[in-house]
Amino acid sequence: MKRYVQHFLISSIVLFHLAIEKGYAQNELGNSKLRIYLDEEKEHWLQFSSFVQLWGRVTENNPGTTINDRPEAVTTDISIRRFRLGLGARPADDLYVFFQLGVNNLNYLSPRGTSIDLLDAYVQYEFSPFIAIGGGKSFWNGLSRFTSPSTSKLMGYDLNFVASPTLDSTDDLIRRLSVYAKGKIGPIDYRLVLAKPLSVQNSSSFNSEPIESIARFTDTRPTLQYSGYAKYEFWEPESNLSPAQVGTYLGAKKVLSLGLGFTRQNNALWSLEQGMIRYHNMSLIGLDVFMDLPLGQDKKTALTAYLGYFNFDFGPNYIRLLGANNPANGFIPDEGSFNGRGNTFPISGTGTSTFAQLGFLFKPMGKDRDKGRLQPYSAAQYSNFDRFENAMFYYDLGINWYMNGHLSKFTLNAENRPIFMETNDGIRSDVRKWMVVLQYQFRID
Repeated sequence: MKRYVQHFLISSIVLFHLAIEKGYAQNELGNSKLRIYLDEEKEHWLQFSSFVQLWGRVTENNPGTTINDRPEAVTTDISIRRFRLGLGARPADDLYVFFQLGVNNLNYLSPRGTSIDLLDAYVQYEFSPFIAIGGGKSFWNGLSRFTSPSTSKLMGYDLNFVASPTLDSTDDLIRRLSVYAKGKIGPIDYRLVLAKPLSVQNSSSFNSEPIESIARFTDTRPTLQYSGYAKYEFWEPESNLSPAQVGTYLGAKKVLSLGLGFTRQNNALWSLEQGMIRYHNMSLIGLDVFMDLPLGQDKKTALTAYLGYFNFDFGPNYIRLLGANNPANGFIPDEGSFNGRGNTFPISGTGTSTFAQLGFLFKPMGKDRDKGRLQPYSAAQYSNFDRFENAMFYYDLGINWYMNGHLSKFTLNAENRPIFMETNDGIRSDVRKWMVVLQYQFRID
């Protein structure tokens, strides 16, 4: 496997240089900068893409957090949130293939020599605009729009994590080994996915034994996972060549869609009920609406909005704690909270959640309109989890500075999250913490 990954990496780099050379030379096939056409009609091609997201961050750590066995209340760090290197190809009229390498969360706590992983490797055949069939390792997912996010074309600084409820439990960075069908029937865009969940024994959050009245993932009875998502496109249609769903088009498209999705897996979790093992089906439902609306006669401003409702049943009292790119590696239980170490907090669980996001894109700045564009935004999640005595509420306040669209942009985001404590009256939240991130993204495609 390592040999194939190395060959792919070397081939991609060679392709990158060839594409640049051919793009500058403007050869007889008229290749664009990072696309090599394989025929004179420009219908068959190879295309290279890559992006990196760099973080500078200050985090108010959860109570009881330690770093290298020393208590630490506030952590400042620099990290690589994501790096991707992809190769897409249309070698024939009806065939599309995609391969992608990448790494997440490369920070000061990462082991030396962190490897780049094979994230995507899938092939799809398009029978007609109505249906295409594909398979491999991919993030073709159902449930909701942002369960298959375009991570380099988001409006927020990071994912809408409530839309990825099995992240790194039964998948690998939202990716699964699966077969899928997708297509468009008039204004309806749909996808159906049949996946073999990855073994939860390899998950960092895996617990091998069931406990009383609290559901945990198990693979003692491994079954297939089914998911689907369909959206009705009221205005301009969106591309469905890849699974990635765009977070904001920056006024380039007029989009309004209403979507409904699900994920289902039998016997995915287990718990004890009066000492007896009981298995639980995972049943997840999502409903969402997305709008990207150019404004003004010149369409130089735009309003972007998203609203999602999620109803999750994992079994009794299930809670998923998540701390993206966690800056801490230790925890003192007697001094800590239910959240755990670093920036972790409960992001999904059995219960209902509502997630909303709103942003406004201003006109280009500067006398010559060459200083980029600003886009302030806000996002919030409100969840009623069965296990908690009060609601979970977190919010983001941020601003994007697009120097060249999504190809080069800065994002400044302040996240405010709740801290849950175990009390005599149950698990409640009374304290809040901040995390401030300055992100720079560079993308080429």
